[in-house]
Amino acid sequence: MQLANRFEILKTLDKGGYGITYRALDHHHPQRVECVIKELIHTSPKILDMFRREARVLKTIGRHSHIPKLLAYFDQGNKFYIAQELIQGHDLRQEIRPGKQLDESYVIKLLKDVLQVLAFVHQNGVIHRDIKPGNLIRQHSNGDIFLIDFGVVKELSHSQLDPQGRMTTTVKVGTAGYMAPEQARGKPCYASDLYSVGILAIAALADVVPEKLPVHPLTKQVHWSDNSISPALATFIKRLIDVRPEQRYPNASEALAGLTKTVNAMEVGHDSELPTHVAAKANVPVDSAPVTKPITLIPPKLILKVLGSVTVVLLMLGFGVKGYQWTAYTLSRRWDAIKPQPKTYGEANPDALVNLLDDGSIQVQPEVVEPFWRMVAAARNEGVELFPVAGFMTLSEQRQRLRERAADNIDIRQWLQQSDYHSGYAVAIGDKNADESTDGDISFERTDGYRWLKRYAKNYGFALSYPQGNPAGEQEPWHWQYSE
Repeated sequence: MQLANRFEILKTLDKGGYGITYRALDHHHPQRVECVIKELIHTSPKILDMFRREARVLKTIGRHSHIPKLLAYFDQGNKFYIAQELIQGHDLRQEIRPGKQLDESYVIKLLKDVLQVLAFVHQNGVIHRDIKPGNLIRQHSNGDIFLIDFGVVKELSHSQLDPQGRMTTTVKVGTAGYMAPEQARGKPCYASDLYSVGILAIAALADVVPEKLPVHPLTKQVHWSDNSISPALATFIKRLIDVRPEQRYPNASEALAGLTKTVNAMEVGHDSELPTHVAAKANVPVDSAPVTKPITLIPPKLILKVLGSVTVVLLMLGFGVKGYQWTAYTLSRRWDAIKPQPKTYGEANPDALVNLLDDGSIQVQPEVVEPFWRMVAAARNEGVELFPVAGFMTLSEQRQRLRERAADNIDIRQWLQQSDYHSGYAVAIGDKNADESTDGDISFERTDGYRWLKRYAKNYGFALSYPQGNPAGEQEPWHWQYSE
């Protein structure tokens, strides 16, 4: 079989809903090289014109050294053909697959390779729409990554005209698990490609297929963390997969610049010219020559500020014990206001959770920290600001308090059976957007935080500690236990 008196079909490579892909010989080339031909079906002259326009765009971006060159495009009957350069290599499904976790250096090099090509694509006004391992080819000769199979061509092959002459499409281009939420709604943008790149990185790092990553049922935000990689890289990837496209980088060029800053901050040394599968961390070279450090002068304003603070403290101490207590309280509040607090669950750790709580004796189990901050992040996406008010004390401390309250005729055995204070798996939660956000205020039941928790906390393993009220007869809607 021969097409356009030029291409000799050798075999069928793939049959999909959008058309057929062939392997062929190009007889117009001096060496009769092999190429790839995509056969697509069009339904009207208008769609054929769009095919031709898109083919011209593909010819433009095919000038990039890591995108297959467009050799020809033509139509026969109601079929449209695109002939492209054949890349001798394998697609990344052979490298990124379930049961195989790749390291940080692989992922950094992969991100760099893909974003460099994608930056050129975006600069030419094209959205790829289908970034995934199967559309990335590693060339055997040098290990370079090539980007193939632009989704707009698939979309046109599923397009038709309605009775008013308007073009409609019958297919959503993209791959489940890799497709950004806005693209699934038919509104792709440059940031949609970046979402797919982020999922690609997670697929390489995690032993899980993207379709099985945990997703919030309401916000559709993918929840992912990996303690084995640098926090800076994890933060970069989480920005790529933010459910809100405006929170991602606007395009691949910006994302590439962000990756460069991330890598510089990590001080990862690797040869950017090496293929991904041989790239590895290396020691950052250290200049052995002695370096004279410049003398940094203390700003006069800072000296005056310090002297003023010391003077105030000395004056307050002069007023005796009360003055000392007031000064200590003021300084403590000032420190609380400026000390760094984790902004997301990914930045929190057991110590950070404890530091956010108001009782120095609390002992929160480390297992509570990750799901708690995940829940806080999900609530924040919906405009609800939750925060931990207190954790729960140890069993021995609980018993001591109960002995002190024995005169109130409280059944200690019943209290301990129903209470989870001693477990370390519970947190008292407040609502930052409400006035009634402190522990001990029954009006917490009327806050958005409480209503959100009642509806969604179970998705993160949390439940009311006292659904029937605690044994002392108190209502405590702010106390939530982690039960998983």
